[in-house]
Amino acid sequence: MTYQNSRNLASVEEISTQLDDPNVVILDCTSTVIPTDGGGGFAVADGREAFEAGHIPGAQFVNLQRDLSTPSDHLLFTLPSAEQFGNALNRLGVGAESRVILYSTGQPGWAARVWLMLRAFGFENAAVLNGGWKAWTNAGLPVETGAAKPRSAASKPFGWTYRPGFFVASDEVVARAEGDALVNALGPDSFRGEAPIAYGRPGRIPGSVNVPTSSLVDPETGLYLSQQQIEKIFADAGVRPDAQLIAYCGAGVAASNVVFARTLSGADARSVVYDGSLLDWSSDPDRPLVTG
Repeated sequence: MTYQNSRNLASVEEISTQLDDPNVVILDCTSTVIPTDGGGGFAVADGREAFEAGHIPGAQFVNLQRDLSTPSDHLLFTLPSAEQFGNALNRLGVGAESRVILYSTGQPGWAARVWLMLRAFGFENAAVLNGGWKAWTNAGLPVETGAAKPRSAASKPFGWTYRPGFFVASDEVVARAEGDALVNALGPDSFRGEAPIAYGRPGRIPGSVNVPTSSLVDPETGLYLSQQQIEKIFADAGVRPDAQLIAYCGAGVAASNVVFARTLSGADARSVVYDGSLLDWSSDPDRPLVTG
């Protein structure tokens, strides 16, 4: 398929020919959400065990919550400092001449989150693997097991510097809510406040429309829909092609995939993620949420 920003998406066929390229760094970004009780609580586990059971040859594993976030008592994946982020990527072998390929074993939001953070810290030469691990194994491509093989530090380091314009905080959501498209990236049941997992309090931010992250990929293959199909999904939700968009979800992961999909169609300069998302919004009892 052709997308206006197709450089942000890599195919398994393309990457299978680049496994021996020293400048290609493949990162498995998998985490898993696990319900912890009957009251809507949940925990996040990294995907290292699944990684060691099978991964793309030469891939490194990145722990999104531990290495690329600054979690607090109620937030999970908020942006780290440029120093913390850069140190983690340096350890994984990413440098100024690297091409970074991101994938996950489940929903693509984990990979999309890291892709968006790379952009926020100035690194543009990164792509999400279309279809992720499922597409790789469906194609019968080589699989490696065990721990990741250590990579040497890149010979030419990258200068990690934070750039605004990719993530926003709650005050900016409030300031921009009336003029921008506010998109909830969770499923319809979460949008209505009826899901078993609640992010602090059930419901959605007033004025939101719903573009579920799962609607942007083929449910059978995990591949992204065509640009025309993606554009129609946003249009059907009431999001104009020229609209400024703020995407949010529970913790900023599914929302990253909404921004990624919109970027494929050329709207990258008009889409941002509310970093704390509902975990942040719902922590303030004065911030309203609506259900139904």
